[in-house]
Amino acid sequence: MTGTERFILIGCLLQASPPKPKLTAEKLEVMEGTSVSLSCSAAAPCPKLLPNLTWTPKLSDSVDQLQENEDQTKSVSSVLTFTASHLHHGQKITCRALYKLQQGDIQKTSNTSLTLRVLYPPKYTSVSVSPSGSVLEGSSVTLTCSSNANPPVQNYTWYKVNGRDMNTVGNGKNLVFSVTESSGNMPQISDSGSCSRTAAEISCSCESRGNPSPSMEWRVSGLRVTNSTDRVISEEQLGNTGLRSSLTMRHSQGDTPTLLCLSTNTLGSSSLRLLVPSPQQHWGKRVHVSLL
Repeated sequence: MTGTERFILIGCLLQASPPKPKLTAEKLEVMEGTSVSLSCSAAAPCPKLLPNLTWTPKLSDSVDQLQENEDQTKSVSSVLTFTASHLHHGQKITCRALYKLQQGDIQKTSNTSLTLRVLYPPKYTSVSVSPSGSVLEGSSVTLTCSSNANPPVQNYTWYKVNGRDMNTVGNGKNLVFSVTESSGNMPQISDSGSCSRTAAEISCSCESRGNPSPSMEWRVSGLRVTNSTDRVISEEQLGNTGLRSSLTMRHSQGDTPTLLCLSTNTLGSSSLRLLVPSPQQHWGKRVHVSLL
C-alpha cells in the first residue's frame, strides 16, 4: 500500500494520512487571569464514525459537536476554555484527531499544536546574599533580587525598612554595600551581665546591643517583672544601638530565684540566664546565653 492509497472507512474515503485538524485561538498572547478559548476542528468524511478529538494537556473539559460546513462537508469541532495562568506561558497545546478505520483495529491520527504566551506580573521574588553567613565589619556584601515575570522584570528598587519608615537605597538587580555598625542586626547581650545580693536585696544588670536599638525585660522564675515597690527596673541608653537594664528587688532570707534577661528588636531576640548568688556569696555570673 502506498502513501497515495486510501482506506475504506465504512463506505467513506479517508486518505492514508488524514489532514491535520484546524486549531485556532482568539488570541495567542493573553493576560494572566483572563479566559482563553481554543477551537479545534477535524474533517468528518463519514458521519457514522466520527473522529475523536483530544487535548494535551487537558486543561479543562471540552465541548464537542458535529457541524456542517458551507461546502456541504461535515467536521467535528472541540472548544477548550480555561483561565490563563503563568504556568501556561510557553506551553505547547495540542489537538489530536483520531480516526478508526474499517479494517480491524487500524487507527490513524493527526495533530496540530500552538504555543500560548501569557503575560503575568513578578512572581516568586527572592533575594540571595553573597557572601553568605557572617561577615566582618567593613566587608562588601552583594544582594541579588530574582523574580519570574513576563515580560521579564526591567526595574528593581531596594528599600531600607526601619519600623514604619521605608527609604529607597538603590535600584537594579544587585545592591552592593559595606557592612557597618549601622547595618541591622539582632540583639547581642554582653557577657558582663551579673547579679549581687545583700541581706535584703538582689541587684542585677544586663547590657544589650542591636540595630534597631533593642528593648529589654526581666523575668523571675519565668514571670515577667514590672516596676513595683519591691521590684525596680532602671534603664540607660548606650549610644544609638545599646541599652543597659538594672533590676533591684527585695527578697526573703534564703530565697534564690532564677533570673532571665531578655532583649528584643525587629530582627530577633536573645536571652541571658543569670545565676543569683547564695546567701554566703556576693556575686553571681551568667549560666548560658540562648537565642529565642
